Amino acid sequence: MMPTEPRRDDHAEGKAPSLLPSQDSIDGTDKKGLALEGSSAAEVIRQKTIQVLSARISLLGVDRSGAYEHYNLQLSNGFPIPPGELAILDLVRQRLPRLRSYHEVGSGLGTLPLMLAHDGFASVGIERDERRHLTATAILRELSTDLPHIESNCRLIGAAFPDAVADLDVSDSIAILTDFVASQTPGDYVRLCCGLAQYRYVLMDLQRFCSKRDSNDEQEQLLGELASYGLSPSTEIVDLESQGYYRLFECKPATNRRALTANVGTSVSSSPAASYAAPTAATVQPPPEQLPVPTAGNAIQIRPPTELAVSEPETERPAITGVHLPPMPKLVQRKRFGGLLGLSALLVIGIPSLLAVAYFGFFASSQFVTSFQFAVRGPSQASTSRGGGASAMGVGAISPDSFVVTDYINSGQAVADVESNVDVRAMFSRPSVDFWSRLPSNLTSEQLNAYWANMVSANFDLISGNVSVSVRAFTPQDSLKLAQTLVAASDEMFRKLNAKAQQNFVRVADENVARAQQQLAAARQALFVFREESGGLVDPNRTAQAGANIVDDLRKQLAALQAQYAAIKAVAANSPMLAPLSAQISSLASQINNEDRSSAPRLKSVTPETLAEYQALELEREYADKQYTEALALRNQAYLTAQNQQSYLALFAAPTLPQRSLYPNRPRAIAAVVLAAAAAWFAGVLIAYALRDHLM
Repeated sequence: MMPTEPRRDDHAEGKAPSLLPSQDSIDGTDKKGLALEGSSAAEVIRQKTIQVLSARISLLGVDRSGAYEHYNLQLSNGFPIPPGELAILDLVRQRLPRLRSYHEVGSGLGTLPLMLAHDGFASVGIERDERRHLTATAILRELSTDLPHIESNCRLIGAAFPDAVADLDVSDSIAILTDFVASQTPGDYVRLCCGLAQYRYVLMDLQRFCSKRDSNDEQEQLLGELASYGLSPSTEIVDLESQGYYRLFECKPATNRRALTANVGTSVSSSPAASYAAPTAATVQPPPEQLPVPTAGNAIQIRPPTELAVSEPETERPAITGVHLPPMPKLVQRKRFGGLLGLSALLVIGIPSLLAVAYFGFFASSQFVTSFQFAVRGPSQASTSRGGGASAMGVGAISPDSFVVTDYINSGQAVADVESNVDVRAMFSRPSVDFWSRLPSNLTSEQLNAYWANMVSANFDLISGNVSVSVRAFTPQDSLKLAQTLVAASDEMFRKLNAKAQQNFVRVADENVARAQQQLAAARQALFVFREESGGLVDPNRTAQAGANIVDDLRKQLAALQAQYAAIKAVAANSPMLAPLSAQISSLASQINNEDRSSAPRLKSVTPETLAEYQALELEREYADKQYTEALALRNQAYLTAQNQQSYLALFAAPTLPQRSLYPNRPRAIAAVVLAAAAAWFAGVLIAYALRDHLM
C-alpha cells in the first residue's frame, strides 16, 4: 500500500530524479520496451516457469511445490513478471557498472537471477524456503537443456542469508532485495544488515525490507539505520509507486566494513524493543565523511543523496578480469549424509553383521544331514509304464500316494510315530547344542512340530515322481538313526493305509451286491403280484397279439379263395370247382366271425392301463437284474484285487552315515544377514526421506 500523504518531491530534497519512469509509464508496451528492449529473457523465463510450476503443482500440490498462495495466484493470472524485476533487469543492463556477480536475497522461484543469467550476467539466487528453492532448481534445469549458458551463469542457493554467502567474496557484487518482507529477531536483523554491508552495492525496495514501510518517515528511518551499517544511499532510484521504491546503496570499503561489522556485532540488544533498532553513534565509528549528522533529540539526518555518487570501479578497485561464481555442487546440492544417518547404518547394518559373524563363526553348532529317497510303486504304475504316450515321459509314475507320504513325513503324526522308538526331545535338546538351535524344554506339541519342520524336510519331484527326504541332527549318529526310524514309520503307515483301503474296497463291493439283490427281489415280487391280480395274464402284449394273428391268417385265406372263385367264374361260369370253393369261402367267413366273437373278451381284459403297468414292472425287473449282475462282477474283481498288494514304498537311496556337517553354511548365512540388514536400512532411509518430503 502507498502512503496516504504524497511522495516527497525528489528535486525539493535535493535528490536526483528517478532513473526510471513511474508505474503509469511502465504499463503496457512502454514497460516492455523499457525493460526488455533487445532481450527476450522475460518471456523465455515466464514460459518455462509456467510449464515447470504447473507440472510440480499437479505432482506435489500447491504447498509442497513452494507455490503457496502468492505464486499460485500469479500462475492463474498468466504469471506476469513483476515490474520491479523488469526495472532491475533494465537498470543492470544499462546503468550499473559491470560487476562480478548479482545476488538476489529472497529470490523465490528465481525469475530475476534467471533473467540476468539469460542476458549473460553472473547471477546468484538465495532462497531459504526449501520447496521454492527446489522448484527454482527444476526451472533452471529445464532452461539449461535449451540454453546451456544459463546453468554456467546462474547459481541457486537453498539457505538463509547471510550464511549462504559466508564463504564467498562479495566485495565486487551487488545484493538485490525486491520483496523481502519477513520477521527477523534483533540478532538476525543485525546479521542481515552486516551481511549486506559486505557487498559493493545493495539495491533494495525500501517499502518492503523486513516489514512494510509505506510512509516517508518509515523509509527515512530505514535509511538512517542502513547508514549506520555502512550503506550509503546513491542517486540511483527506481520509483514504481505501489510496485516498489528501489534505492541503490554503495557500501564502505572492505577495511572499514570489517571494523564496522565487529563493532556492530557487540551492540546487539536482547530486548524485544530493540527489534530493527540501529546501533548508536557512539558504538559505530564509520569514517567522518560518511557518518550521519546528529541533531537535537538524537534524530538521525541523512546527507542529501546528491552528495553521494556511485564510484566507478576503475578508481577504487582494479578491473575484474573474470566472473567467479560459487561451484555448483557446493551450493546446489545439500549434504545428505550426516551423523544421524551414519548412526542408523551402524545400528541397522553394523551391529547385526557383527552379531552374525560372532554367532555363525564361533557359537553355531554343526548340523549333519542324512538323506534318503524312495518312490511309491504298485500294479497300476507298472501297467501304465508298459504303455506309451504320457507314461513314457514319466507322468504315469506319479501316484497320489506319493503326496500322502510326503505330507505324512512333514506332519505332526510322523513326530508322534517316531517318538515311540526314538527320544526326539532328548536328541535335539542336548547341552552341547548352541542356545539358538537347541530344542527348548517343556515345549508344546505345536512348538515341537514347528521344530520338526525345520529339521526334517520331504519334497516330491513332479518330474520323476520320487520323494526326497533330508534329516538334520547335531551328530552323525543321531541323523542316521532318525532317518532309519522315519523310513520304518513311513513304510508302516503306508502298509496300514493299503490294508485299510483293501478292506474298505471289499466291504463296499459286498454292500453293492446285497443292495442289488434286494432290488431284484422286490422287482420280481411286484411282477408276480401283477399277474395274479390280472387273472393269470402272463403277458398282455402277447395275449392281444395272439388273437389278432389268428384272425389275420383266416382273412388272408378268405381273400385268396374269393379271388380264385371270381377268376374261375369269369372263365367258366358252370365249372364244377365253383361249388367247393363257395363252400370253403362260407366256412372261412363263419370261422372268422366265431373267432372275432371269442377274442373280444380277451381283448377287453388287455386295457392300456394294464399294459402300461405291466411294462413299468417289467422294466424295473430288467434294470434290477442288470445291476445285480454288475455288482457280482465288481465283487469278484474286488476280491481278486484285495489278494494283491496295492502300493509299496520302493526305497532306492537308503540313508547313510554323514561324514561332514552341511549346516549352517556360515559364509552364506553371514552374507544373508549383511544383505538383509543393508536392504532394511536402505528401505528405511527411503521411507524416512519420503515422509520428510511429504510432511514438508
